[in-house]
Amino acid sequence: MAKRPNPRAIKAARTYTIEEAAQTLGVTTGTIRSWVKSGLPLMRSRRPFLILGDDLRGFLEDRAKRRKAPLQPDQLRCFTCKVGRTPMGLMVDCIPQTPKTARLLGLCEVCGGTCNLMISQTKIDHYSQIFEVAIKEGR
Repeated sequence: MAKRPNPRAIKAARTYTIEEAAQTLGVTTGTIRSWVKSGLPLMRSRRPFLILGDDLRGFLEDRAKRRKAPLQPDQLRCFTCKVGRTPMGLMVDCIPQTPKTARLLGLCEVCGGTCNLMISQTKIDHYSQIFEVAIKEGR
């Protein structure tokens, strides 16, 4: 099963049954039915109910767009809260991931969970002005 359904797998000019849509996106039929309950339009004129590919693609893109929330300059994304949070005491660890990227890790002020932000290694100096950065060993 796919972690996040890819809207580009849907052909906009085609109609899908619930089963076809589930198979195309790699999700269960129950997932498609829950999307219908939360606003995915169906063609109910006859059975089997059909879903317009354009509607399904638009529904998935809107869902993805609503999930994305830009971070403030002093925020990292909290894994537990699933939103941008300021790390405790503005202290973060910088862990190099690849020759070009690094990961900033801190503790969430609200829940105490891990906060994370992937950055370019060229921006470490910029984030050092905002946070108290401790550079750790990378991979």
